[in-house]
Amino acid sequence: MGCCSTEILVLQGLSWRFPFSYNKPTHTPAAFRPHPSFNTCINSHPISVSVSPITSSSTNQEHPNFVDDQHLTLRGICQAHVPDHILRRVEEVGYFTPTEIQRQALPVLFSGRDCILHAQTGSGKTLAYLLLVYSVINTQRSAVQALIVVPTRELGMQVAKVARMLAAKSDQSVLDNKPCTVMALLDGGTLKRQKSWLKAEPPTIIVGTLGSLCQMLEKQMIKLESMRVLVIDEVDFMFNSSNQVSSLRKLLISYSSINNRQTIFASASIPQHRRFLYDCIQQKWTKTDVVHIHANPVQPMPACLLHRFLICSRSERHSALLSLLQSDAPQSAIIFVNEQSEKSKKAGNAPATNVVIDVLKNSHEGSHEILLLEEKINFNSRAASFSELRQGGSYILVATDIAGRGVDLPDTTHIYNFDLPKDAVHYLHRAGRTGRKPFSESKCVVTSIITLEERFVLQKYENELMFLCEELFL
Repeated sequence: MGCCSTEILVLQGLSWRFPFSYNKPTHTPAAFRPHPSFNTCINSHPISVSVSPITSSSTNQEHPNFVDDQHLTLRGICQAHVPDHILRRVEEVGYFTPTEIQRQALPVLFSGRDCILHAQTGSGKTLAYLLLVYSVINTQRSAVQALIVVPTRELGMQVAKVARMLAAKSDQSVLDNKPCTVMALLDGGTLKRQKSWLKAEPPTIIVGTLGSLCQMLEKQMIKLESMRVLVIDEVDFMFNSSNQVSSLRKLLISYSSINNRQTIFASASIPQHRRFLYDCIQQKWTKTDVVHIHANPVQPMPACLLHRFLICSRSERHSALLSLLQSDAPQSAIIFVNEQSEKSKKAGNAPATNVVIDVLKNSHEGSHEILLLEEKINFNSRAASFSELRQGGSYILVATDIAGRGVDLPDTTHIYNFDLPKDAVHYLHRAGRTGRKPFSESKCVVTSIITLEERFVLQKYENELMFLCEELFL
């Protein structure tokens, strides 16, 4: 196999906390040097493709599956691989032109290679891996053939909805074929009903959270011997979650012996991606010829976003938020509030989310539906809030970072950071909840309400994510 590598721009300052096999040193920089086989492995096996307006020409020459035709349609890329009724459904909902990640990733995915999809939030990664899934599954076969693992119930509901939408029958010719079944195996779901379904006939595609998946696997309710595609969505979040990392590693290693399994990792943020690429091979999470596709590495966030900040004291934040909502008059907005600290809980303070909700309901004069989405509320309430947002109309969603990963609410025009996110990765994912309408040129706004002391933290995020934040004065 020939050697192929391209230099990839690394976002300095983002910290990757993968459970590597070595211990992080406390003082000696030399201890960070990888095993001697690291460079050999990286240079000889996996391919890193960095796609941007600056580097696309050089990448075209180095990767045989790279698509250079800027005018190629989704149908043009997929026609030889994806069933026609799936492509018709894609076009029925308005997707004709591929996004950058779809244009570059789909030929590689269709070639059978394992792949790491690394691109902006809202860039179309979900549709890319679902088109791969529908290109390889056989609906005449009664077995689980694709497993999509997600970190949250909300993202799982969303992915399952898109998967079912693509599989929907669009004409009489499809009625003669066996339908593709999609099961959403999510925390808080009705496991009794799902167990009955699994006993009767396994679904073709399962979209699941790790907790529910592990429970079903332990009870031997799911068999994955026929799995053709394994997708891990929001992979950096799952590896950095102490509650999920051990189960995820076990899942990846347990089924690494399935030779025809194609593994896809996806996220908008994969810090230290060269190290992750190395670990994918060494830990046998992927095959040795895994391809890392990094679309738009120079611009981690959509260009349609306007970033602003407002400086005020902590006691003035609620009034500042109300003033911003009045002056901005957003169509729909998400207000991000940090999780309550243990110190605040012990002091008996009300959660900041509840306080913000009360302020909005008592003082906000707009006609928005005001809803709460946070991890501690029960699953049914979370599902109800998410469902209400999908019904249309104007809304203000007060949320913790559970809404920052994968949640697709395309009508959101404004993001407000009532509390500054704890790091640049969280800022990236919060900001990515807006500007999600495909091919839209509309400007969307991300506003951070900060104290004077927090200004240097926001500047650090600007440097790491390469955006410019304007100061706002009320």
